[in-house]
Amino acid sequence: MPTERFMRLPEQKKAVIRAAAMKEFARVPFEKVSINQIIHNAGISRGSFYTYFEDKSDVVKFLLADMRRELQEFCEREIRRSGGDYFALLEQMFEYFVRTLQETDGLLHMAKNLFSYQENIQGVGFRDWSKPCNMAADDSPAAWFFNLIDKNRLRVDTIEDFSVLMPLGMTVILLAIKQYYENPESLDKVRVMFHKQLDILKHGALKEHSFHEM
Repeated sequence: MPTERFMRLPEQKKAVIRAAAMKEFARVPFEKVSINQIIHNAGISRGSFYTYFEDKSDVVKFLLADMRRELQEFCEREIRRSGGDYFALLEQMFEYFVRTLQETDGLLHMAKNLFSYQENIQGVGFRDWSKPCNMAADDSPAAWFFNLIDKNRLRVDTIEDFSVLMPLGMTVILLAIKQYYENPESLDKVRVMFHKQLDILKHGALKEHSFHEM
């Protein structure tokens, strides 16, 4: 992660360095990223770069931590706005990712370049959000969401129950976003399929009479 010296920089300068790094990570795959190019884009010296970051992996950690913080803030706002509706949040999360990819220049290419590496997916937290969570951890993604959602809307009474539901919802989002950034022109089809998958997850796949016959 960035050094304390970097964190003390004015927000404007941090934003310039962030934009410079994003531009380079969008330009080429991770293994071809040039620190010299980041330095050039940001207008800083090589010495300054190494007082801020250890290497380009450290820059990635900074970018992903920033993304994760923004995502968490968005989720908290939306889930409170919807009155704790978990499925409404999943719908808004999908639109948030699409909008962010569309509005941030080069982000789509950066996502393709970065998220081909599993460690980068871990860095933004999706691996934790799309698998069963540690029930004992108060700071787990499942616990964080469970404390915010309206449990009366779901057949979910405990964190253990929610740990079954949460990975399914996050996986639906991940698959849809993956399909979108691989084929941006297919957004309408991806959105339709996403809502179908979410609807089945929300209401179940069996007809009511079939359920009672089992």
